[in-house]
Amino acid sequence: MGLDFINRVAKASVILALIQLPFVTVYLGWQIALGVLLGAFWGAANLMLIKYIVTGVITPNPKSKKRALILGAVKFPLLYGLGYLLLISEIFTPVSLLAGFTIIFLVAFLKALGRYLLDNKIISSEMPKNFNKE
Repeated sequence: MGLDFINRVAKASVILALIQLPFVTVYLGWQIALGVLLGAFWGAANLMLIKYIVTGVITPNPKSKKRALILGAVKFPLLYGLGYLLLISEIFTPVSLLAGFTIIFLVAFLKALGRYLLDNKIISSEMPKNFNKE
């Protein structure tokens, strides 16, 4: 699992949040559905910015360190300020924002579990040999 794993987790989290949107809108209301979606976007943005900051800090290139410092200076006040504004807006319930934010952890767990099961040959990714024979 490399940095591509983080990209796939962020992308899958946003896609999952988009899939839930019409269903949660119908059953629980648009405010909760939009809160989950915004929480997932916030979590994905947070994860991606952390990835860029950490990779910039551990890279020996001085330009990367400067870029990581700038990203950190932008990330913390901007992203957390936006999260604070979402929480105090009273448009979205805190539970819906939290549910959206935690989607990223669920996706990461399920992707890691799937990789573990495939790597240890607990489940197979190959089709049976006689699958297409009639």
